[in-house]
Amino acid sequence: MTSESAMSDIAAQGAGPGPLREPGKARLRSLLETVATNRPILLIVLILALMVVMTILRPDTYPRPANAAVVLLDTAQTAILACGMMVLMISGMFDLSIGGILAFSGIIAGMASKDLGLPAVVAFAAGCVWGGLLGVVNGVLVTRFKINALIATLATLSIYRGLLQLLSGSGVSNIGGGFTVFGQTKILGIYSPFWFSAVVVVVFMVLVGRTRFFRQAYYIGGNSRAAKLSGINVDRTVFVFFVIMGVLAGLAGALLASRLNTAVVLAGQGVELKVITAVVLGGASLSGGTGTILGAFLGVLFMAVLQNAMIIAGVSPFWQLVVVGLVLLMSVGFDQAARGRSRS
Repeated sequence: MTSESAMSDIAAQGAGPGPLREPGKARLRSLLETVATNRPILLIVLILALMVVMTILRPDTYPRPANAAVVLLDTAQTAILACGMMVLMISGMFDLSIGGILAFSGIIAGMASKDLGLPAVVAFAAGCVWGGLLGVVNGVLVTRFKINALIATLATLSIYRGLLQLLSGSGVSNIGGGFTVFGQTKILGIYSPFWFSAVVVVVFMVLVGRTRFFRQAYYIGGNSRAAKLSGINVDRTVFVFFVIMGVLAGLAGALLASRLNTAVVLAGQGVELKVITAVVLGGASLSGGTGTILGAFLGVLFMAVLQNAMIIAGVSPFWQLVVVGLVLLMSVGFDQAARGRSRS
């Protein structure tokens, strides 16, 4: 009897902790799944982890307010472009000409200020309007002539850059005339382009999250034929999205020219890859129908923190390009894996 009782006690002790551990494991598994499937949460975790690692590795240079200001400034241009790109990609479209529009708009703003002597505000607005006009061209090609967005915007990227070279040569230097106030003013220790981008991000979070017109992008990206049958004017909506993308690229170009006091024809080269990488990181799908502005901003912030970390660590610029490409591949792979799990 004694041995049987002892065996029972041992069995009870061995079995006891199991039920107590299972809820803990389930909660941990649920937490990990939430982090993995919720793109904004995943990006926040990655950003914080990268910042902690860099603080440990470079305690003398990384965790400084000046470095944080540099990171935030680096997000400005990409964040502005990412808002427009996210809206386009939600609707199943994208724009590869944004670098050309950015450079062209900066030149127009610089010439309007320096050569034409227009007031700084008018010259700055001219850059944004010019970007919108180039967006109109993209929108017409895609919605009226039914040219694939990839082909249409790849073609206009080449056209815009070629026309820019013919128009301005090497660019516009020493713009002056008060034009630099938009890009060189400091507020709370951070240059004004970041604050412009912060306003754009907040405005688009409200527009995409709350307004009926912008919410139509999800229906168009999910199933454009069904969206059209439900009464949505798909062509008009997509056209407006391309124009908005052009205006935002114009804004980014004018801000860059103001910040540098120079508008160069090579501005914005390769920015398309950077923006699309950030937007896909933020939850956009190449097939459309998903994504948020918050996700796009966090994708931009992650890329800025990563690039800043690589610069401080002394990573070669060529390897930085390799890393950006790898991040894009991993983001697309992650999206495809998530879509595969949802279908199964």
